[in-house]
Amino acid sequence: MLQDLRDLVGDLVRDVVDRLGEAARDRAIQLAVIQYGKDRPRTVVSDLAVVATPAPRHLELPEGWDATSSDALAIEHPIGHVPPSYVPRHLWSTLETPAGRVIGLPRSIPVADECRLTWTRPHVLGADADTIPVADREAVGQYAAAVLLDQVAALTSGDQSSMIMADAVDHKDSAPNYAERARTARRRYHDLLGIDPKRIQPASVTVSPPLASTTGQDRLLHWRRRR
Repeated sequence: MLQDLRDLVGDLVRDVVDRLGEAARDRAIQLAVIQYGKDRPRTVVSDLAVVATPAPRHLELPEGWDATSSDALAIEHPIGHVPPSYVPRHLWSTLETPAGRVIGLPRSIPVADECRLTWTRPHVLGADADTIPVADREAVGQYAAAVLLDQVAALTSGDQSSMIMADAVDHKDSAPNYAERARTARRRYHDLLGIDPKRIQPASVTVSPPLASTTGQDRLLHWRRRR
């Protein structure tokens, strides 16, 4: 539950929570739940009837579908086979129609038949509902702690110039210390969930600058125009 996670974050970074306040702690927990949902999506299964009006043949989106984060993963048809019989992924797609978003299906699936849709929806964390497994609670708490530590590192980064001139520096309150604690908390999050943080590499562009000539001067490249 939410209070359990609040208590856990307080145990992890009580000095930071006392400094930033409970509202900042709750916002950090919210961000941690969103990130956890990206790394460990909440999977739901719904049985839906095939409809044909308005065209094309489709499934209506299930109740609880979130327009910004839900995603369709698989469609089983017909239902009940062992092993399950899935509609090939290239035969269905999420479509925008004048009536709203639907999941378009091939015409080979009869109208009124039921399909079993596997899809994702956001995790819930509140006073009365909690979809985060107990085994993953520490991971979410560690990510929230990292968010808070990053904030304090940013707040204290401007104090470094004055600290350099001081004879004695309280290193535990320095921006680099908070930044390192944030990195440690984020590593702990990844370790607990078994995630490789390098799995997604940012796009890059390789540029090869022209090399200098043997005399140390810039090379002149003359391109011959084709006729």
